[in-house]
Amino acid sequence: QQNQITIVYDSMWHSTRLMAEAIAGGIKKADPSVEAKVYNVAKSDKNDVLTEMFCSKAVLVGAYTINNGISYAVSGILEMASGLKFKNKKAAAFGSYGWSGEGVKHITEILRRGGFEIVNDGIKALWKPDEAALQQCSELGEAFIKSI
Repeated sequence: QQNQITIVYDSMWHSTRLMAEAIAGGIKKADPSVEAKVYNVAKSDKNDVLTEMFCSKAVLVGAYTINNGISYAVSGILEMASGLKFKNKKAAAFGSYGWSGEGVKHITEILRRGGFEIVNDGIKALWKPDEAALQQCSELGEAFIKSI
């Protein structure tokens, strides 16, 4: 496995994208030798994303909460990844929400069922993440890389 982390997300209002970028920044800050590859799964080729997940030692998955669940694009890639039964992969979830906020919990459950080792409880941000929330995302990235 390469010295890389794959971060996949879907973002309707750019909130989850901002979180993904802040997490990637935290990873780079903690360990500049790690390559954090960030993919918007709604716009990326699913096979390319799955290949990157396979080549990574860990993944972070993010989505916004919608209808008490997660976006179709993230749900689909997680279903595909679970079917591939990756081994020895660590993972965590992140996401934004407006009302209910169950997305991170749902992502974590799907990752766990798919055989990923969950590193932490993940992080969620209400609406568009402010500077404090983005700092927490950066800190999550730092803690994540140190935990693997």
